[in-house]
Parts: sequence; C-alpha cells; structure tokens
Amino acid sequence: MEIFRFKRSIPFMRYALIFNVISLITFLIAVGALATKGLHLGVDFTGGTVIEVNYPQPPDLNPIRDRMIKIGFADPSVQNFGTARDVLIRLPVKEGITSAQLSEQVMTELRQLDAAVKLQRVEFVGPQVGKELLDTVRWRCCLCLSASSAICGCASNGSSVYRQSLPTCMTW
Repeated sequence: MEIFRFKRSIPFMRYALIFNVISLITFLIAVGALATKGLHLGVDFTGGTVIEVNYPQPPDLNPIRDRMIKIGFADPSVQNFGTARDVLIRLPVKEGITSAQLSEQVMTELRQLDAAVKLQRVEFVGPQVGKELLDTVRWRCCLCLSASSAICGCASNGSSVYRQSLPTCMTW
C-alpha cells in the first residue's frame, strides 16, 4: 500500500552543464586567490605564543585587540575560548623577546584595561610542528587531486565502471 504516490521525475541532469561551469569558475577563482594572495597562516603554522587569560566578567575583545596592536603585533588573534570570560590570544614570533617577556608585556597591557585579569597559561608554539603539518596537508591534497583525476580519466575513456562517476567527478 502506498501512502504517498510520487510519479514525478526531476530532470536535474538537464542543468549539469550549468552547474559544472559554475563549479569550474569558482574553482578557478579559488586557485587564483591562492596563487595571488597565498594562505594566511596562523600561529599554529608559523610559530608564536598562545596566551590564555581569564576575566571576572565577559570582556569586550576589541580593546584587547587594540592593546596587542599597540605593543607591536599587526594581526593579533583574540577570541573567546571556552566560556565568555576566557580569552585566547595568539601572537606571532617577535624577534628579541622571549615567551616569558612577551607574556609579562601582554599582562601589563591587559591589567591597564582590567586589573582583575588572571593569566591561565602561556605556551610557545614552534614553527617546526607547523611546517610538518603544512607538508602533510600539501601531500594529502596532491594525493586527492591525483585520485580524482584518475577517476575522471577512467570515466572519460568510456570505462563502464566509471562512466556513472563522471558527473560527480566533474563537480569536484
């Protein structure tokens, strides 16, 4: 017994060419952006200092960010971490300053905003781990592109096993 009877076919393959063109255009824009602007690598990849602080009340992040710019960091990462009262500050490596000196400088600036701020932890992230991670990501991306190219190649040669995967492969 059929509760719902649907006898309508949806001609979604009629629009496959349009969607493939849109997919190709967005892919080319993404590759162009990567080629011209590159990746914005954070502290995890380039190395730096991660400082976690705690406030008694949820703070406004913009004054904190402004203080980090004031002490010489062009693009500091300041965000809530865990609760609204916890703030995570990621700062890139600064020549001539140790992680301990940097944390003291940051805490001095933050105490001018709110004297009750507490330092939770300070960690130094080395650039070597980030380099290994970036190399791994590059290798896996190349592997995925090679595999999808192989599937497309088999599908375009008329192999019956892969012929059905051609529309899917073209939208990647």
